[in-house]
Formats: sequence, structure tokens, C-alpha cells
Amino acid sequence: MSTIITGQVAVVTKNRYGYGMKVEGNEQWFNSKFDPNCSKGDMVSFDSKGKNYIDGLTVTGAAPPSTTAATPAAAGGHDKRQTSIVRQNAVTNANAFCVAQSYNVRDISELIELAKQIEVYTLGNPEETAVLSSDDEQAEALKALAAGTA
Repeated sequence: MSTIITGQVAVVTKNRYGYGMKVEGNEQWFNSKFDPNCSKGDMVSFDSKGKNYIDGLTVTGAAPPSTTAATPAAAGGHDKRQTSIVRQNAVTNANAFCVAQSYNVRDISELIELAKQIEVYTLGNPEETAVLSSDDEQAEALKALAAGTA
């Protein structure tokens, strides 16, 4: 007996018998010894053989892209730890660049400006202003440290 099941996948699990799957609007679990090669949200069609088997499954429509909200850091925000890591990397690389180019930095502000450019590049968004540029207090502390007055 042939029973065609069509619908959106509600869940796919691996169990001790193989794989289990539920389709939206159908309370029955369907089973297969093999991976059904579909994901939650996919539109599928298959023959249940009048029981709870998955036979001849075809994906008729892929699941829509995930709409999970990005975390603030991923969306362009910067937590303090990430900011510290990026700044440290930017200043180290700015200094290494100046040494490699045999460039004598006249003032720490030159190094900070180069670090800001590296920071923006590292953050991956050239439209974004460097976090360093918005933190004048830290820039002043670096200048004081370089001048030996810190």
C-alpha cells in the first residue's frame, strides 16, 4: 500500500534504528535506516508504505535561510575583550610595519594613526570608524607612555 506524505520537515533525528523524522501537521514519526538528507524546514515528499517508513524521499523545496538575530559583536558592536585584542594586534602590526620599512616614527600619534587603519581593516568593515579613534583617553595614555610621563 502506498501513502504519499508531503509537507515541511518539523524535525530530523538520529536514533538507534537509523533516522526519525516528523512532518508539520502530522503527529506520526517516520523512520529510515538511512539518512533522509533533509533538514528542518525543507519541503519533502515521500512514500510511507502505509506505515511509518520513509521511502523515495525527495526534497521539493529547501528550508528558508536562518533569520537568527546576530549578536551585537557580530553585528558590528565590539565587546571590551575583542576591542582589546584588535587594538593590541593593530599596534603590534603597525610597529612591525614601521620597523620593516625602516621608518622612524616621529610621534606616537603616527603609530596610532597607522594602527587605526589596521584596526578598521581587521574589523572587516572599511565603512566603520576605528574603535581606537573614539577612545581619546587610551590614545592619550599611549602618548604619555611613549613620552615617559606615564
